[in-house]
Amino acid sequence: MPNLKDVAREANVHPTTASSVLNDASGNSRFGPETRLRVKEAARRLGYVRNRAAGSLRVRKSHTVGLVAGNLQNPFFALLSLELEKRLRLLGYELILTCHGADNADDEHRLEQTLLERSVDGLLVWSEMRGSRSADLSVKPGCPRVFLGYAPPGEAAVTINIKDGLALAVDHLVAQGVGRIAYFAPAYARMSGLPKARPDLLLDVCRSRGFPKPSLFYFEGESWDFQAAVAGVARALPGMKKKTAVIGYNDVCALAWFLTAGEQRGPVIGFDGTPLVQAMPSRLPFVDLRPALVAEKAAGLLATLLRGETPRPRRISVAPVFVCL
Repeated sequence: MPNLKDVAREANVHPTTASSVLNDASGNSRFGPETRLRVKEAARRLGYVRNRAAGSLRVRKSHTVGLVAGNLQNPFFALLSLELEKRLRLLGYELILTCHGADNADDEHRLEQTLLERSVDGLLVWSEMRGSRSADLSVKPGCPRVFLGYAPPGEAAVTINIKDGLALAVDHLVAQGVGRIAYFAPAYARMSGLPKARPDLLLDVCRSRGFPKPSLFYFEGESWDFQAAVAGVARALPGMKKKTAVIGYNDVCALAWFLTAGEQRGPVIGFDGTPLVQAMPSRLPFVDLRPALVAEKAAGLLATLLRGETPRPRRISVAPVFVCL
């Protein structure tokens, strides 16, 4: 297998120059475009493969970032993870992904510890559960951490303004002349949220607008479990007045209601902005939580911390947008 000296010889440069160019060292800008191209072409012709493990030992960096995400059966987390991977790769980092077995924080501490044992340079942690144990984790020195969703005090974070998203949905329905609103969510939504549980945030929004108190319907199961949501719709319908508008906890919940309620269905609004609602023939309006922007801000915030710099601001809030196709 060709080594760095072979590449340098092929490109007619000093091995130090070849190393600087191929390892994207901070000083390689002093080499002209022709030199950099010649080195990279020589490496390609010879089939040179960079030894990241050896480089990591020298600089004590793994060039990896660990992500603790929600369950990837939830389309939102699949989309967010892909966006984070894309952003981090542009910054020179590979993503190592772990995810909750369900939409809960029970194994959050364990997953973070697993990533730390793999010597990641930084951590990204999704957490929407109050009382998360992540804040109690002793992160190794030099391993920055950025939270997504709920952030314990003092932690760097990118948050999503869920209350503003719910307000966008309510304002749209009010503008459409809707007189009754219901919220459809998994049962554990009553106990988790940022900074309050989502049903409580919706109650606050309706109260602030002088709108009648919304009906709250829950089902047993995870937020990504379509069949559990469908069963929940069937149980909820007998106690619901016709043409009541429904805001889903997420796109899966909204889609389950839309497809199951039939003639009893009023307007339905999705909540996430995943392809699930965007690809529907009868397209649902939805609140877009903007996972691509969340990923961009989180990757940028973590990159600042990885450079040893102090980010300003340390906490970034992403405002949802309402989409009516």
